[in-house]
Amino acid sequence: MERTNHVPLIHDLLEAINAHDVARVAHFHAVDYEGLDVSRATLRQGREGVCEELGEWWRAFPDLRFSIQDVVVQPGRLAFLWTAEGIHEGVFLRVPPTGRRIEVCGVTLLTVQHGKIARGLYLWDMAGLLRSMKLLPDLPDTGQGAGQAALLSHFLM
Repeated sequence: MERTNHVPLIHDLLEAINAHDVARVAHFHAVDYEGLDVSRATLRQGREGVCEELGEWWRAFPDLRFSIQDVVVQPGRLAFLWTAEGIHEGVFLRVPPTGRRIEVCGVTLLTVQHGKIARGLYLWDMAGLLRSMKLLPDLPDTGQGAGQAALLSHFLM
């Protein structure tokens, strides 16, 4: 029977990602995994594809840490809202290092089969990332908090 409570899976996966543990991250994914990040023009395939994608993030943001804001679970599927923070110290999406602390929010949709992540769709706020890097102008201050993560926390209450 397929496991329907994938919340522990997500927390264990996030722990491995935050530890930058490539082998542990790969272990959570199916051998024939397919992933689509909205910032990319091609699918990432297999465990190697997952590790390659995360490697690009980790090289650009060596102290990168993800945190989960909310999780939605259905049998065989789950979605989670996340924020990521780190210092931009390497090239990312052809942008040279800025040395700036970034904050970005996103949503990940995963399909789980036989206890492994079979498919992933990664939607994230590229404009927010570019604002953190000071490559786009800041949004007007609405007086509602200190950034997008604070707004998300307030919205989810």
